[in-house]
Amino acid sequence: MDLVFNKLLEHATRLREYLKASAEKISLGEGIERLRRLYKVATSDEEREVLDWHLANLEFSNAGCLSDLSLAHWDQDDQYEMGGDHCFLAGGNSRLVHALCDGVPVLYEKTVKQIEHGEDGVSITVEGDQVFKADMALCTVPLGVLKSRSIMFEPELPERKLEAIQRLGFGLLNKVAMVFPHVFWDEEIDTFGCVNKERSKRGEFFLFYSYHTVSGGPVLIALVAGEAALEFEKVDPAVALHRVLGILKGIYGPKGVTVPDPIQSCCTSWGSDPLCAGSYSHIRVGSSGADYDILAESVNDQLFFAGEATNRAYPATMHGALLSGLREASKILCASENRVNSDYKKYALQKSIRPVDGVLDDLFMEPDLECGRFSFVFSFITPEEQQAPGLVRITLEKHLFPPSKKRKVKGKKNDQEPAAEKIDQQVFHLYATVSQEQATELMASEDDKSRIAFLCKDLGAKLMGYDSTCNVVSSLISGILRARKARKRLEGSKNFKLPL
Repeated sequence: MDLVFNKLLEHATRLREYLKASAEKISLGEGIERLRRLYKVATSDEEREVLDWHLANLEFSNAGCLSDLSLAHWDQDDQYEMGGDHCFLAGGNSRLVHALCDGVPVLYEKTVKQIEHGEDGVSITVEGDQVFKADMALCTVPLGVLKSRSIMFEPELPERKLEAIQRLGFGLLNKVAMVFPHVFWDEEIDTFGCVNKERSKRGEFFLFYSYHTVSGGPVLIALVAGEAALEFEKVDPAVALHRVLGILKGIYGPKGVTVPDPIQSCCTSWGSDPLCAGSYSHIRVGSSGADYDILAESVNDQLFFAGEATNRAYPATMHGALLSGLREASKILCASENRVNSDYKKYALQKSIRPVDGVLDDLFMEPDLECGRFSFVFSFITPEEQQAPGLVRITLEKHLFPPSKKRKVKGKKNDQEPAAEKIDQQVFHLYATVSQEQATELMASEDDKSRIAFLCKDLGAKLMGYDSTCNVVSSLISGILRARKARKRLEGSKNFKLPL
């Protein structure tokens, strides 16, 4: 049946070439069914069940029913497919996420309700009417959220982008994750499947993934695709789990293997989650790969978009989403540089950079650490972040009018010393970047002189003046400000200053 399935896909490709523009109006499911009847294949119940399993696997790959997929463009990204096997990340994908956001302040429970963009920059309003302002913004919400219109854009997004959002498909893939007391299945295999007798349920628990080699425990995940994924979200999780266990017992019971009850289980419901409204994108009838490119278009070099549904080459994949983020980072950098080179940007720089001087003074009015002439501020959110970057400020005095050398006054019998000239002193500051861990080492030095020597010689720090600090480490200053705000939110009125 593998051969029959592959042949049907080959003939589907020829069919769309023959139909040309007419293929734009036909679904992949309709095309395959016409070909199956034409060539009279998979006519018996057993053959049909196996073919349905392959079709369910196709629906899994595209997170959508075959009746929705475009015959003309459903596989437009095949030409970009990367070589090699699929792989699992030991410890879970969260390890990658945590590595990518290391040192980046992340705010939770801030559901975005409105994004305003214009001459004054971008204003993002979240639930509770808290507003965040920025020069630019990157929108990475799933396509399902854009389709739901739960975020209001002011002014509205361009019409061509709205139309692309409407045309593209955003389907479902649900899962049941189960942790068992022990591995009762074949430890040598990564996947196994089962066929369903009902066509409408062909995607229900049709494929199982074994994660015991990478998760650190006996974890098994059942997939639910296609039409079954839609119905799955209407079923109570306890009922769904009972069905999964029934299938597993039907597979392993005849082999004399006892299927234990899971220690823990979890059923996804991505379609019902308002922060997702689905799983990942596909090309629906009437859409094409060009719609991915339209979704990736920025608005006035101010509002940018990333995510799997903006990557024409690698949609519906984790690496596609990651690559789209790198793409937009490059676009934002270019837009920032262009902004600096224009008259408008010069005004923006005067408006945004000059006040940094005052911000820097404000930061050190409440330092996180103080010792002698040394004051420290850091970008950590919790004190445990020892490697969090920060700034040290060294307070010094400079003599504006040093005293003259001693001199004799002519015409006097006795040499007389002139009255001592008044010495005016002015405080000035030097700055350097240090981590919280390095600051602790500096604090251990005996005196300020030893600290300066340790800072410059042992730590290799470069001392900077006021202007250089504002220009060179402006991003760090912004990070410290964001971290300080985050700490205040976390700690409330609690004094967050570190003990000496």
